[in-house]
Amino acid sequence: MSASLSKRLMLCAGLVAGGKTVCDVGTDHALLPVYLVENGVCERAYACDIADGPLKSAQKSIVASPCADRIRIIKSDGLDNVPPEGISDVVIAGMGGELIIDIVARAEWLKHGVNLVLQPNTREPELISWLYENGYEIICQRACEDGGFLYTAMRAVYTGSPRKPSDTERIVGALNPRDASAKKYIIKQASRLETAAKAMSESRNGEVLSRAEEIISRVKQLYRYIGEDYDNSITDL
Repeated sequence: MSASLSKRLMLCAGLVAGGKTVCDVGTDHALLPVYLVENGVCERAYACDIADGPLKSAQKSIVASPCADRIRIIKSDGLDNVPPEGISDVVIAGMGGELIIDIVARAEWLKHGVNLVLQPNTREPELISWLYENGYEIICQRACEDGGFLYTAMRAVYTGSPRKPSDTERIVGALNPRDASAKKYIIKQASRLETAAKAMSESRNGEVLSRAEEIISRVKQLYRYIGEDYDNSITDL
């Protein structure tokens, strides 16, 4: 019986290019690598984690799978102990953006044609900026709602052509504004910026007020990106 995935993990599974070996970093119960191998997306899988507890849970899931002989458990801090040979995809999901950056930055072999599937729980703009500024391109990005939370996941590959993303691009990445979940995600990010600007607008400091105006300008850009008008009294700062 195929492993059952949450909407968040299905979002990640849909971005895996597949073919050879997938490496799931921070695998927890190994549900994703089991699913990918059982459904023929990848031939083999590595289920990696730094802690013994998650690896024990992963072992239970793998033993119960008819494809157990093609899924290997690796105890590793990020990708430090992972053999790169034959890996087509690396999934890093459910972590903060800063940790994902650290893991990717330490693995130079990811620059040699490996498909990255990244699902940050925090600091998404920082991760998106780092990818673009360090020669990675976001090929595809999607969003979903799961358990009352909005998530985004992206597929990135190394191109060797670094560039500085725009303010809007730092937040939306490669999200399709016509997708309902992506639009909802973008509006949520705009709302966070708006809240910050409102708090800053109460300051009497000129620099702070100027910064608030810059933030509102970004909010307007996000609404234009999704094809909507931004109408709020805070624009009269």
